[in-house]
Amino acid sequence: MTSAARWLPWIALVLAAAVAMVPGDRLTQWIPEVLTKPGRDEVMHAVGFFILTLCFRGWRGPSASPVRWIPGAMVILILFALVHEGVQLWIPGRVISSGDLLADGIGIVVGVTFCLLLKSPEIV
Repeated sequence: MTSAARWLPWIALVLAAAVAMVPGDRLTQWIPEVLTKPGRDEVMHAVGFFILTLCFRGWRGPSASPVRWIPGAMVILILFALVHEGVQLWIPGRVISSGDLLADGIGIVVGVTFCLLLKSPEIV
């Protein structure tokens, strides 16, 4: 059984990896100036990893229980966050940031929480 939901997280990860490879000077040309102010990078990381987490919701099937998809998704996303930051050592104009890693983790936790709240039948 192949569905778009099963491919979505992998496509999203490839796109996020491509963004991580963009040199810093190019990235500042593509991102609106309002998003380049101090502290906004962390917000973009949190939002990006929140969205990546939501993309993983259907990767084990549309009706998979949270126990079936959350642990694997969290491991993949945490490893991806580490690689995503680490690779920036070799990209001109980019730097590794513990603040970015923390924001990535916050985005993952908020994404998982959001998915669990949507799944919960007692929340109206």
